[in-house]
Amino acid sequence: MPPRKTFLIRHVRIEQPDEANTAKYLRVWHAGDLWNHPDTFPRITSEALFGNRRPLEMEVGCSTGEYLCSLAEATPDHNFLGVEINLKSLYLAVHNAVTLGLDNILFIKAPIQSLYQLIPPDALSAVYMHFPDPYLHPKYRTRRMFTPEFLDKMYMALVPGGKISIVTDKEELFWDMLAIVERDPRFEKAHTERYLTGFEPRVKSRYQEYWERHDSTVYRFEVQKVKRDK
Repeated sequence: MPPRKTFLIRHVRIEQPDEANTAKYLRVWHAGDLWNHPDTFPRITSEALFGNRRPLEMEVGCSTGEYLCSLAEATPDHNFLGVEINLKSLYLAVHNAVTLGLDNILFIKAPIQSLYQLIPPDALSAVYMHFPDPYLHPKYRTRRMFTPEFLDKMYMALVPGGKISIVTDKEELFWDMLAIVERDPRFEKAHTERYLTGFEPRVKSRYQEYWERHDSTVYRFEVQKVKRDK
């Protein structure tokens, strides 16, 4: 058996996961195949991905997975899905899941936009988008993940009362995202304040720890899908 490749990921040297852990925790789905042959992929549901009907929570842009793995460890009666386009970051995410011995987490390497058609209504109980790439240059703003289309898809995907959690240290991006969600009557704030500052989860991501060392202010909001009887 050839030796596994070693990568330097965010200043951490990590081996490519072995076959058993790759099969357990990681799916590499190509955007072209997802667009052209969506029927060959499983639906984004707990039943299809985990073989049970536990509530399913998804992080968009999970990077190296510290935050999502901590949620999975703390909430074993829920399932957790991390979506990320950087494969090497996901190798470290898999390592974190293996270290914790998790059985309720899975990572998919794919653009979130390519997965929309695989998420049926009422499939998700929560969606997290923490520290997304801001794409601040006007030339690249069309690549942002938090858009009116994203809210359209997540409104359909979330159960009534399901939540979306947004966290960023990029102030310009934050105001843009807040303006988008405040124009959408299908969602309501889960807090009385217009927005919140600071974020102190049980386990912080490597990205959050890095920027906090540079005294960046963290902005966030959390919204809930308005129940249909309102």
